Amino acid sequence: MSPSKSNQGLDFEQDMPKAALQTLRASGVRRSYRAKQMVVNLGDEFPELFIVEKGRFSISVIDELGNTWIYGYLGPGSTWGLKAVLTEGPAGFVFEAVEDGIVTCVERKTLWYLIDHDPVVRRGVILSLGWSITKATEFAHKERTLPLKVRLRSFLIENADDDGVLKLTQADMARILGVSRYALGSQLQKLRHHHLIEIKYGQVRLLVLERLKQHPNS
Repeated sequence: MSPSKSNQGLDFEQDMPKAALQTLRASGVRRSYRAKQMVVNLGDEFPELFIVEKGRFSISVIDELGNTWIYGYLGPGSTWGLKAVLTEGPAGFVFEAVEDGIVTCVERKTLWYLIDHDPVVRRGVILSLGWSITKATEFAHKERTLPLKVRLRSFLIENADDDGVLKLTQADMARILGVSRYALGSQLQKLRHHHLIEIKYGQVRLLVLERLKQHPNS
């Protein structure tokens, strides 16, 4: 359940071979990010490939109406930004830390050197790009068509900690899910009415999780 122990969500570039990842890690620089810290904003220059080492990061885009859509979440071992780095274009997404985390950053110049001189990395890049295009399209379609109540429940379950607590304000949740605070609040109240969650300022507690922990055989 804990994001730091789970790799739920979409790993766009998970076909990168382990040998290629090891080489990339050895050639990069580690950086730490705090929860809710934005790593890359929409339109930013994107000069580095990211490899998540610890924690959980979200990937989102903003549509023509200004709505934010979550494409997926990345956990340890996931990579992100390969296409943007190679094409040298601006970031078409927002990359943000969901919790405290560590990322290895590989500069564009270094990445191209490895592609040119290391056949394992070169093959890994080719495999990874093909996977990313396929899965990003599939997940974006699913995310746009699921009802909010379904997306909200999944979001709460995937992002709550081991104690069943999600420390996010309703404003932040609404922004991440790409909905109004009114729509989000309405769904949260329904869950609370059915005694599934407890709402406090800045956090939501999953009551079902607590009962399951107290009565594991029920």
